[in-house]
Amino acid sequence: MKVSELLKTVDQGWVKKPKGFRVHFQKLTETGMVTDCVPGEGESAFDSDVVAWRSAWKLYQVAQSDHPECGNGKLVNIFVVDDEGNPVRYYATNQFDVFNPKTEE
Repeated sequence: MKVSELLKTVDQGWVKKPKGFRVHFQKLTETGMVTDCVPGEGESAFDSDVVAWRSAWKLYQVAQSDHPECGNGKLVNIFVVDDEGNPVRYYATNQFDVFNPKTEE
């Protein structure tokens, strides 16, 4: 077996590490919920899920403040996704947590 064949075979069944992480959230507006993420599409993603979750928690803290654009619960459904958009487990609980959850009305 050639090395290239070995690597191809092993790569198919191997767990792949995400290439980056983003904080996914929704903002409540007068016209409904608008979905966004940080860092935005086209920007370099966070290297670490821990950094992304800490950023999500900070965004949640802003949502609980009196900030004119983001405060008073205007930011909802805050969680972390990987480079493919899949939810990432919160490192502190190993659960698929969501900060400030809200369903569409």
